[in-house]
Amino acid sequence: METNQPFIYYLTLEENLPDQFYVFDSIFKEYNYILVPIRVDQLQKIVATTDQNHVIVISCITNFRSFHLFNEKVRGILKYLLKSKRISFFELSSFSRLNDSKIHLLTKNYYFMKTPLDARALAEKMITFQEQKSSNSDIWPGGHRSISGVA
Repeated sequence: METNQPFIYYLTLEENLPDQFYVFDSIFKEYNYILVPIRVDQLQKIVATTDQNHVIVISCITNFRSFHLFNEKVRGILKYLLKSKRISFFELSSFSRLNDSKIHLLTKNYYFMKTPLDARALAEKMITFQEQKSSNSDIWPGGHRSISGVA
């Protein structure tokens, strides 16, 4: 296995991994991406300590129990993580948006998608998004050096 394979994180809200994880995992493996399940308590540590310049996190909310767990455990932490600009959060849900989604939309790194949707098309868009984020991190933000003053 290559060490430079990028990671995409899947936020687990319950003890067992849902079926959606395995669907996304098989699609991401085709593109040499690794889908890593994480719990809520690990999310903040990963964002702070990872070597990746930008972290992509997927959360699938498909039943009322996961919706309740998301509101109870993730919602408060998510506000602070999105402010760091090191995370892009993709929320896939069969429920409506959260009340704070208007606040999250201003950070431009929170994406809400109503299910059902095509997992392959979504995975391809996430891979393109990840590649754009990683290529933009290699660009020097200070502009170009002036040639006129060089001897």
